[in-house]
Amino acid sequence: MKERPMYQPNDICIVGRGCVLPEASRPEEFWTNIISGTCSIRQMPEERFDKRLYFSRERLAKDKSYSSYAGFVDDEDLKKISKRLGLVFSRNRRLEIMSLEATRQAFACLKQKRKKILENTTLFIGCMEASDGFSLENFFAFNKKFLKQYIQKSNIKSKKKAFDAIEQYFNHEVDDALQIDAVLTTSVIDVLKKKFHLKGEGVLVDAACASSLAAIESAVDALKNYETDMAVTGGIESNLRPDSFVLFSKVGALSEKRCLPFDEQTDGLSQGEGAVIFVLQRMEDALRDGNTIYGIIRSVGSASDGNSSSLFSPSIEGQLLSYDRAYQSIDPQSIDYIECHGTGTKLGDKTEINSLNAFFKKKIPIGSVKSLVGHTKGSAGAVGLLKCLLLMEQKIIPPTRYITSSMAPQNGNVYVNKRPLSLRKKSKHKALRCGVSAFGFGNINYHVVVEEWKKEGKIKSQLMLQEPETIVVIGEGIAVYKDIDSDVLVRQFNIPPKSIASIDKIQLLALSAVQDAFEKSHIAIDSLKKESVSVLSASIIGLESALHFSYRIITAEFEKVFDPSDENMKKMFAKYKDRFPEVTEDTGPGILNNVIAGRICNTFDFKGKNFNVDADFNSFASALKLAKRELQKNDGIVILVFCREKLDTERKYILRKDEVSCLLLTTLRRAKEESYPIQKLIQSIRYDE
Repeated sequence: MKERPMYQPNDICIVGRGCVLPEASRPEEFWTNIISGTCSIRQMPEERFDKRLYFSRERLAKDKSYSSYAGFVDDEDLKKISKRLGLVFSRNRRLEIMSLEATRQAFACLKQKRKKILENTTLFIGCMEASDGFSLENFFAFNKKFLKQYIQKSNIKSKKKAFDAIEQYFNHEVDDALQIDAVLTTSVIDVLKKKFHLKGEGVLVDAACASSLAAIESAVDALKNYETDMAVTGGIESNLRPDSFVLFSKVGALSEKRCLPFDEQTDGLSQGEGAVIFVLQRMEDALRDGNTIYGIIRSVGSASDGNSSSLFSPSIEGQLLSYDRAYQSIDPQSIDYIECHGTGTKLGDKTEINSLNAFFKKKIPIGSVKSLVGHTKGSAGAVGLLKCLLLMEQKIIPPTRYITSSMAPQNGNVYVNKRPLSLRKKSKHKALRCGVSAFGFGNINYHVVVEEWKKEGKIKSQLMLQEPETIVVIGEGIAVYKDIDSDVLVRQFNIPPKSIASIDKIQLLALSAVQDAFEKSHIAIDSLKKESVSVLSASIIGLESALHFSYRIITAEFEKVFDPSDENMKKMFAKYKDRFPEVTEDTGPGILNNVIAGRICNTFDFKGKNFNVDADFNSFASALKLAKRELQKNDGIVILVFCREKLDTERKYILRKDEVSCLLLTTLRRAKEESYPIQKLIQSIRYDE
């Protein structure tokens, strides 16, 4: 007799799903493309990537990209979506349009919308970059005053005419004056709350390319703790500006055309964009409301690489640790398919295959949907999870048809299937299970196990919830920029001298603040169990160095304004561009928000999770809340770093105080056991709308 699956009342169910992806404006279209192998990676349209300004076949060309291919969502598709949503396409950002539509689809899956539940519905959404148009809009708003002064001091003729031409061009490109909410990527959270009448917590989780799985874990934790009744989660990404292409080009990571994950012929990754949104509920609530259960999130495993690799390189050890944590109470032998991170870079793909072969002890098919839609970065893990929900529903593992020479060794356990594999027989006897991986810059690794829902399953009637632990501060530190010595950074933190100029000062200050906290608390870092130390940072997406990097690239837009034969004008703007740091292979890790936490893990060899929390000017309180949940679940230490931020309304710019603070957090019980100095009790954290 077939054994009935056993469920807990607080098992987390996916009850809603929606997407806007390249050539797929809903999940059904996405599945059609997957099963047919339709590749949506194409040459970027001229209105989004001007090849004349930003492309060069010469790989070492300064401030240029050697690729103009990506998986992008067509403007025509977004215009149709905008019309459906009652929006004016030209006056709304791509990120918001895609997020609104994916969320609308996810909520449309629900059988009923209880007002009480919606009021206690939280949003944890993965996102690592500002919206597509932000850098261009912000460039002119921030640089207008400086440009005017620069032109006045130049030797060009007709200075007023020159500045008027620039102003007219940028005002035309931006359409309207830059709105304040464009500076804050969290404006997308505000838009979703307003549209769907949601009043709960709202956070953007940034773990780079693992952002969406980190956000899903945050949503799962809040639901399991009964701190929310429903969660909107997933990932969003809409940054295919030329500066993003240049960044990946400088590290040689881009494919010239289409990426080919796990094929020896691949020459790099292809970028992508899109939004994938899920609605989650506890099982007891999903069944009460009669909602369709598309899948059950069985577990989430996360781990940092520590100092086992550089910030830009993958690590077998870190990936294995994330698998270990994901399969603590799940038999790895029960997995039917693994949707890999699989970006198409040879080093990344081979590292992932090696880690999978080291962990799994049976033959398992693997694949990567990035071969069809590109690497959607902040939403990548959610795209992979959606693929797994669809393949479990259709009972088919889609083929990877392009493979000519697989990286997976024949004597290994994981393999890339070139033909469709039926799962119907397996599904008759047991619930299907898939693993989904997403790894991010800053060396953070996530792995999610998702399971097919079986209606004949039995739910345990009672659930024993533990009393929440009291959380305490055991150390505080601070670092001020004027006190930072480059020699100390090189000597204490092993940062190469040539790299310091490419690293945002917030990242550098964070290292010193952590060191200061441990020294003041007299806790020896090397005495800690490094696997149980996690790091969270609280900061608004868009570090100063990231903006300066984009400013350098975007100065190419001036070539559209003036006659290219005007040598004086050319020289003037070439000189203006050099006000901003040159783009190098060190630029990428140095400008990303999530690397604030990632760099701490890398420097001090911490191997818990790491990510950044953006809730605009409520980021610290939101990060503290997430840290508290992490300590309730995993009894270790959470390091929380943060800086004071405010908005310069005139220049449309985030001002950050030149200092970073650090809190060392743990449970009261652990502090007493380890004789840590207890400085403060974290009694409660109130969320204010």
